[in-house]
Amino acid sequence: MTPVRPARPDVVAALRACRLWRAATDTAIERLAASATVEQAARGTALASEGEVADRFAVVVAGKARVYHLQADGRIITFETVESGEPLAAVASLAGARYPANIDAATDATIAWLSRDALFTLIAEEPDVARSVIADLAGRVVNLTAVVQTLALDVPARVARYLFQRSLAVGEATPEGLRVSLGMTKTELAHSLGTVPETLSRAFARLKGDGVLDVRGPDVIVHDVGALARLGSGYAEE
Repeated sequence: MTPVRPARPDVVAALRACRLWRAATDTAIERLAASATVEQAARGTALASEGEVADRFAVVVAGKARVYHLQADGRIITFETVESGEPLAAVASLAGARYPANIDAATDATIAWLSRDALFTLIAEEPDVARSVIADLAGRVVNLTAVVQTLALDVPARVARYLFQRSLAVGEATPEGLRVSLGMTKTELAHSLGTVPETLSRAFARLKGDGVLDVRGPDVIVHDVGALARLGSGYAEE
C-alpha cells in the first residue's frame, strides 16, 4: 500500500477554517489536505482563466486571490477577493462547468488546489457535510445577485451603496461624523464597482459636493448616512 503523505499544517488549518465543510471531522479534513496540490503564487500570477474547464477548485491558505472579469474596453470588474480559509472557484468546479471569471493572486499567496471528486468523496463518507456545502453555495448565489444589483446603478449610487453597507459594518462615530474605512485601495474599489479610478474620483467629488461625505485618505467621513441609504440602497426614511 502506498503511504499517504502527511499534510502541511498550514493547509490543514486553512481547510479546517473553510466553511464549505464545517461539519467534517478532523480526520476527513486531514485526508482532504493530504490530497491537495499546493501552489505558491506571486502577486499577479494567473490562477485560472475565464472559459477554462473548471476541473478543480481551491482554498486560499495564505494571502489573497481575486476573482474578476476583464471587459472588452479593458475595464476590470472584481467579483470578490478571497482570503485565507475561503473557497475559490467551488461553484464552477462542482457544477462540472467552466470558470466564469478570471482568477489571479491579489497578493503573494499560497493556494491549495483540490479535485471535485475529493469533495464528492468527503460528502459520501460524511453526509452532514452536504448541508454546509449547500448553504455556502446558496449564499454565493445571494452575493452574486447583490453584485448584479449594484452594477445596475450609476457609479455614484454604487459608491453610496458600498459606503452605506460599510457604515453599518465598520462605521466609527467621531465628532466630525461617521468614520468609515474603505477596506481596500481606491483602485481596488473602482474594480470591485465595475468602473475606473478616474470615474470613482468624480463620484466621490459629487458626494462631497452634495455634503454627504469627505474623503480622508483610506477613510471617508460620512455626514449623512441617510443620503447614502437613499442613493445607494433605495431605503426611505419614515
